[in-house]
Amino acid sequence: MNREVWKIALSAFFADLGYQGAIALLPLLLVVALKLPIYIYGVIEALNYGGGALMGLVGGYIADRAGRKRTAIAGNALISLMSFTALANSPILSPLLFLSGWWARNFRTPARRAMLAEVTNEAERKRAFGILHALDIGGGVGSVAIMVGLLSAGVGFTTAYLITLPFFVTSTLLLVLVRAGERRFPANRPRLPSMKVSALALASALFGFTYYSFGFPILSIFLHTSSDVISIAAYGLYLLVSAITGLIVGSIKSTGFKTLAFAGYLLASVGSLLFGIGGRLPVYLVASALLGLSIGVVETLEPHIVASLSREEDMGLSMGMLTAGRSVGLLISNIVMGLLFTLGEIYAYLYAFAAALVAAVVVLAIVAK
Repeated sequence: MNREVWKIALSAFFADLGYQGAIALLPLLLVVALKLPIYIYGVIEALNYGGGALMGLVGGYIADRAGRKRTAIAGNALISLMSFTALANSPILSPLLFLSGWWARNFRTPARRAMLAEVTNEAERKRAFGILHALDIGGGVGSVAIMVGLLSAGVGFTTAYLITLPFFVTSTLLLVLVRAGERRFPANRPRLPSMKVSALALASALFGFTYYSFGFPILSIFLHTSSDVISIAAYGLYLLVSAITGLIVGSIKSTGFKTLAFAGYLLASVGSLLFGIGGRLPVYLVASALLGLSIGVVETLEPHIVASLSREEDMGLSMGMLTAGRSVGLLISNIVMGLLFTLGEIYAYLYAFAAALVAAVVVLAIVAK
């Protein structure tokens, strides 16, 4: 695997070393520390991903026209706004800072994925995306471990968030060093992605809940254990399983649409159902591991499949549509999850179970044909 792949993957590692811990702390900061109702947390998450959907599309289009590298660098640099979330100590400004950083993250993601596709050939691309996901989520595991250590030592939310800033700076500097993404494509009228890419984006939207909104499982575990350390440690388990799965899936030659449907989306539905059953800590840990396994499959295979179905000049836009699909699903699902969670946890997780199940059907019925 060439050096550019490792630079991009290491940039992802340091970015996640910063923001995965910030994600894990967000529901505790907003609901426990700032006393916001859970349904308001759901609305904030919906705004988070709803805006992210638009930023993903815009970022993907700009990446193809203005240059993927400069688009990735600009977005990655602005993720650092998350570091000041707790410093604001405000039920309005704190979410806004986090939202701005997350939207910047979605803006840069299509460009970064397109850069990785650019520096690899078809034979090595899936393994490259597996490495990207493994280091990406590996950074998240480290981030969660840092946060668990800080909370155990009695460190407050403000300091915990500020500690993430150097990681974001390092991540951006690594992208600056990448020798790719300089090419610009003509600003012709953009062509719509293919039917299969569109269907995969739809499936990604339906799958949305089970990854980025792990804040709800964190709240479930906290409500049943009254331990912020255990809640965030479960998130670390989820990320660890996901990272290992990405490496394994990336090295297996025979994976494809059916693997995405069954080992990705279908397993996610089972994990969500187990969270609904819940009750005891071992059940929550098994559910966390299953969700981690499923997202390891999804995050490795989705961009690989999109890259194989897309034209070179529209790669950024296709990756943007994939990012937007996940975000649109999260815009809807986080509002629904927040409302259903208020009525009862089981209703929220049954919704997530059904959404992931339908995603598997979409892939098998449309994309795989």
